[in-house]
Amino acid sequence: MTEPVPAPAVELYLIRHGNAKKLQGASYVTAPLTELGRQQATRTGEYLQAQGVPFDGYYSSALERAIETATLIGGKIGQTPTIQPGIQEMEYREIPATVAAELVARTGMLNRYFEARIGKPIRFPMIGRVAEGMLSILGRHPNGRVGIVVHGGVISSILAWYFPDNRRHWWSATVGNCSITRIRVIEGCATLVEFDAVAHLGDLAESAHRRNYTFTGDEGV
Repeated sequence: MTEPVPAPAVELYLIRHGNAKKLQGASYVTAPLTELGRQQATRTGEYLQAQGVPFDGYYSSALERAIETATLIGGKIGQTPTIQPGIQEMEYREIPATVAAELVARTGMLNRYFEARIGKPIRFPMIGRVAEGMLSILGRHPNGRVGIVVHGGVISSILAWYFPDNRRHWWSATVGNCSITRIRVIEGCATLVEFDAVAHLGDLAESAHRRNYTFTGDEGV
């Protein structure tokens, strides 16, 4: 009797960038990591190296703080991140449309639409853009582990896309700097394996969730 062939499965490691600071006169696009952020990224890389977690694909948002985080992690695990369009943080021009759309979504009018678009292209502010970027990545990696260094709003978008029943919670929950959220996807069906894990940061774990954390004189974001 022939054994059934397991369905393709991919595990996403969603890693938020490290603590960063927007410099005076610069935009959020160019915000670099603080010294704390660099330490958080290094700890994350050391953890992944110790766990022996190889990524079949390793990606980063195009924003400076994500690239810097991904590069520091990559230095520990021996992988260079690929820049993926579409998975950057919410842009200023997207904010009004996203807020308005979410207010409509909270009435429940769009529930059936969200359920029908799980893991598929979706027309919705922010989430639609992020979903397009994620589908591009998943198209290249139907199996294995994929590491993606992104932003808090992007992780919320991905969770709202895959688990729309809890979308209000995902938008209100803020993941910590260099936290790891893992999602296993099998034939478009997602399971949340781990959310906002920061224990790997050791004595820096508490700093991951502090807002306006000050480290050696730098105010982080």
